[in-house]
Amino acid sequence: MGIIFAILAALSQSILWVALKKSYENLSPSVAFFFDMLGGILIWIPFSLMVGVDFSRMGEVLIYALVSGILSEAFVFYVFSKGEVSYTSTLFSTYPLFTILFSVMINGERLLPTQYVLIILVIIGTLIVSIPEKIDRRELAKKSFVIWPILGALAVGFSDTLSKGIIDKTSAESFLFGLAIAQIPVALGYLLYEKQSVPQLEIVRREWSTYKFAVLGSLMNVLTVLFLWLAFARVPASIASPITASYPGFVVLMAVVFLKEKVAKKDYLGFLLILASVMGISYISP
Repeated sequence: MGIIFAILAALSQSILWVALKKSYENLSPSVAFFFDMLGGILIWIPFSLMVGVDFSRMGEVLIYALVSGILSEAFVFYVFSKGEVSYTSTLFSTYPLFTILFSVMINGERLLPTQYVLIILVIIGTLIVSIPEKIDRRELAKKSFVIWPILGALAVGFSDTLSKGIIDKTSAESFLFGLAIAQIPVALGYLLYEKQSVPQLEIVRREWSTYKFAVLGSLMNVLTVLFLWLAFARVPASIASPITASYPGFVVLMAVVFLKEKVAKKDYLGFLLILASVMGISYISP
């Protein structure tokens, strides 16, 4: 089931970043993250309570959840506001490399050599699909082209590794409950940092066309995080993380199946590499 949850996380991510980036045309990242916080309260808390929450270590969980809310959630919303989504998502999709590195260093994870090979192939396939056919040299000349998405990938890799440790001691449901609570001060602080006000329901309803992509992107992020931690609770982070980052491959698949778009040969190659590698990981993983 861990592999399935990781695939579902990748599928929801394939919608997430496009919708979120579209919302930034009219709204600040902090406003979009406020909706993400609300989604966490409305979805994560009821889900966690239904499945079961371990309150005996909630104080410890809240500390890790606060770190995750800042580094893996709010900061990533900020990162995707700093450049073109095609370039940013390409470099950001390298976060599994940092997750694997920190998982070995901090959590002492050890995988089979074959698993490491397949994980590397998933990452290569993801990069093949992610890299645009035509690269804007003016975009490449900007230092932020590299700095922000790499910082985002590093932050997510480190934070997810820490979160995996506390999830193994408690449960994914306990962490999701704690994360929903921890994101409240993070979201309010983010609004304060960007000098934005709390969105009013009546304004959102009246100006729905302005807010719809922020709401959609936030909903997809809430689902992505839900599936991510359910995956982390069932398989090593070194396995789950690369699969969740394979979302560019699913973008290609949906474009072909639903939009009947023609895609580049390299994208087919990347998707097949991702698909074959994920199947291989599923076959040899317990």
